[in-house]
This record gives sequence, structure tokens and C-alpha cells, in this order.
Amino acid sequence: MAKITMNKVCIMHVVECAGGVERYLRMLSAGLSRNRFYQILVCSDDYEDVDFPYMDRIIHISDMHNELSLINDIRSIHKVRRIIKADCPDIVYCHSSKGGGVGRLAALGLPCKVVYNPHGWAFNIK
Repeated sequence: MAKITMNKVCIMHVVECAGGVERYLRMLSAGLSRNRFYQILVCSDDYEDVDFPYMDRIIHISDMHNELSLINDIRSIHKVRRIIKADCPDIVYCHSSKGGGVGRLAALGLPCKVVYNPHGWAFNIK
């Protein structure tokens, strides 16, 4: 495992769904100092690279989809785990349901800190 940043905190965002989460990530990434933070976005194919100019790196996981699929979910977990092991982020920041499940399972037993943000609450929908 190689640390990719020397004097910056490396945050790896793991996210599947677009929409409100996407808006939140655009605001957050723009607001974090590029001198202090190195940001990696690990996302589904629903995300457009051009929407995230403040991310230092963007990695698309084509197997990550909203619906439950044991095979695709296991593939996504393995891919994200390999990325975490290769990049050694300080923080794995998991967003929403699928990104939260995949990211937290992928980071199990690894030395990074894990943060989970559920974002929208389905019981608020009318």
C-alpha cells in the first residue's frame, strides 16, 4: 500500500446515486481547500466527470447500481476494496444507501476511518 498524498488529508467519496447527493458533493468538494485535502470520487456511471472539477481523481465503478444484485454488489465491494488498498485514503466517506453499504464493507479491516452520510430520508417523502 502506498500513500498517495504527503501533507494532505485524502478523502475517498464512495457514492452510487446522483441527484441530491451529487449536489452535496459538488458543494463539499468546492469548499474544501485543495492545499489541505486530496479528494477521490468513486462513483457509478451516473456521474459526469465535468461536474466535479474540484475532485483530484474520479473512478467509475460500472457494477455499482441502485438495485440489489448479489453478484454486482460483491464485484463493486471488491473493486472499491482494491482502490482503497492502492490509494490508502485517510477517510472513506460513504454516501447514501448503496455507496454506504459498498464502501463500509470494502473498508472492513483496513486502517482508514469510515464516515457514513445517509443523506435523504425516505420516510420524509410524501
